[in-house]
This record gives sequence, C-alpha cells and structure tokens, in this order.
Amino acid sequence: YLTYLCALAGGMIYRAQSIASARPGRGLEALVVLMLLENIVTAFMNPDPMWDEGKLEAGLGVWDVVAKTGDDVLGIGLPYFVGRALFRTRQDAIVLMKTLGVVGLVYTVLIVIEVAGSIPFKVFQMGERVYGIRQQPLWRWGVIQPVVFLDNGLSVATFMAACLIAVAALIKIRVESLPIRATRARLAVAFGLLMTRSVAGNVYGHVLTLCFALLKARTIAAIGLGLVTLSCTYPALRTADLFPNRELVEFAQGLDRERARSLSGRFDEEDFVLEGLGEKYWFGWGNYTRTPGAETFGVGEVGIDGWWVNRIGTHGIIGVQLHYAIFGWPVFLAWRRTRRLRDPVLMALLAALMVMVGMRSVDLLLNGWWNSLPVFFAGVLTGVSSSIGRGPPPGMSTALAAPRFEPSSSRDG
Repeated sequence: YLTYLCALAGGMIYRAQSIASARPGRGLEALVVLMLLENIVTAFMNPDPMWDEGKLEAGLGVWDVVAKTGDDVLGIGLPYFVGRALFRTRQDAIVLMKTLGVVGLVYTVLIVIEVAGSIPFKVFQMGERVYGIRQQPLWRWGVIQPVVFLDNGLSVATFMAACLIAVAALIKIRVESLPIRATRARLAVAFGLLMTRSVAGNVYGHVLTLCFALLKARTIAAIGLGLVTLSCTYPALRTADLFPNRELVEFAQGLDRERARSLSGRFDEEDFVLEGLGEKYWFGWGNYTRTPGAETFGVGEVGIDGWWVNRIGTHGIIGVQLHYAIFGWPVFLAWRRTRRLRDPVLMALLAALMVMVGMRSVDLLLNGWWNSLPVFFAGVLTGVSSSIGRGPPPGMSTALAAPRFEPSSSRDG
C-alpha cells in the first residue's frame, strides 16, 4: 500500500493536473463501492460464531467490514487509480516498459546473488540481510528459490515474467534505452527468470516473449484477451461443473504423471471448497479461518492454494467476480478501442499490457494475490487506451505526449 501512496503523493506534486483530470472514483474505481456493499452483506450473513475442525471461529462485525474495505480501497482502488491517472500517453507506456526492463536487470543480479549466497550459507535472503525479514525458504531441485524483496519465489517469477515481456515489447517497437542493448537485456532477464525455477513463471514469460518475436501485436493482444476471458469465466464454469477438469487430468497423465497428480490435487481442493459453500455460495463465509476445513485440507498439507478458490470461500462468487472485473474489464475495453488502431507502436505497447494483466489473472487461478501489480497494470492499460484518438491530458505538453519511434540502432540515454 505504501508504494502506491508514495506514487500518488509524487503525482500530486509533479503531475497535479493529470491527477485532477483523472477524477478519482470515475469508471471502474466505482467497483470499490460495490466491494464495500459486498463486505457489508457478507458480514451481515456471518454474524454468529461457528465451530470448524474443533475450533471456535468468531462471527463478523463492523470492524471486519472496515478492515476488508480498507484492503479493497488501498489494495485495489488506489493502485488502479495511480496507473490510470499517471500513465496517459504512448510515451508514458514506453517509460513504464523501460523501467520494468531496468528493474528486471537489477533483479537478475540480486537473484544470482541470492542463489549463489545460499550455497555456502544454506539460506541467503536479500530481505533478511537488508531488512531483517526472513521468508519461508523453499527449494526447487535442490537449490533455494530466490525471493529477493518480494513475498515468495512464485511472486518473483511472475514479476520477472512481466519484466521480460516489457523488454520484448521494447524490441518489437525498436526502442533502445536500457543500460545494455535490448536484445542482450532480454537474454539477461530471461536468465534471471530461469533462475527462479518456477515452472508457471517460466512458461508465462518465455512463451509470451516468443509470441512478441513471431506474431503481430494484434494477435498478441488477442492472446491477452483470451487469457482474461478464461480467468474471468473459470469460477462460474467450475461452480456449474462445466469446466473439463477431468479431461485435462487425463490428458496430463499422458505427458507427466507427477504434473497430472498435482493438477488433480488442485481440482480436488476446488471441489472441496465449492462443496462446502452451500448457502454461502453468493457471499462466502467471511474469513479464511471460517471456511470449512480450509486450514486442514489434504494429508500432509495445510491450507488451500489458489486465490480464486480462497476468495470464493470467503466472499462467494460475487466477491470473486468484482475483483476480476476491475482488472479484467480494461482488457476488453482496450481490445474494443484498438479495433481500428493503425499505430503499430501503440498497438504493441497495449498488447504487452494486455498479456501482463492476462498472465497474472490466469495465475490467480493457481496461486496467491501477493501484490497489486495486475490492478496497477490494468489502470495503466485503461489510461493509455483511453488516449486513443484524443489529445494529451491536461498538464502535459505536446512534446511529452508526442509519439516517438526509435530505430533499433539508436540509444537515447
């Protein structure tokens, strides 16, 4: 939350007119009001204590509504508004891609240091060394999974995948402004992503980067649209038992039995939570600890994985779809606005943002929320796509808003 509050404060100082012209609370940010109403209804339907797995779980009250609404305002509404208000032009989008590329290079160095340092020290975490905060160490193939300054190894992997996509977008529009040549930066960030040893993160990053090398920007944007469509419809399909989960497990059996077992376990977790919803289908049980059996599911395992299934357990199908709407709907709007777009540079930038949001939205079906980057990227996508066919926003000079198309041989420092 502090990151976006600081970004908002900086925007109010240096881009005050852009912040004012964005009109806080406009458009999809109004969904936060619906989230407030959903929190109230959820608390109203869960006022009584309950026994779960031999423990007494408290009922929900006013403070639960206040806490959950605060999380929605600061974790959903604020990041979306910051992205929408401060990124309004094509040049703004290029600056974001450059920044992600540079940060990806820095994180690659930190990932290598953390992995190398874990050889003599067993566990070496940058967050512990700098801030004294130790994360639960995880090992993949006998080597520790780097966490650097993020929540866990999976969070690092999806972030590095986004950085790799950003570098691929810069190469596609032929912008050279990274500390090293963009093609070398792509190799470096790709190496950093490989060092995370996350299968999902590597699939996202490398496959989507390959798409930028082989496909047109419009086709890449369609992939982003498809990813978001899948993630937004998946909860409804699963609850209606219309998703072909059994067929997918059978298909996976023919490829890798271990992966098939893991996939089957995921579907079992989802079935377990969905079967326990009962009358709480629409608004959930309120808290994770109140969701029947959520903390003791499985044998030798604790807890339920996957943001969407945890969210449906606590806030029901309404809560899940409200969250998906605020970063899924901008992708649909961007796709509609770009149907007649003839600017190849802007199209590539929007495609990169669309697949970043789509990648993370699909990952929420499998893994946790961790941070608000998908909402922030959705806000950026809204702001930049809204500028199609319009002049620069108030407070921004024509020179800053003017498009720039730089040949691959140039360096703009």
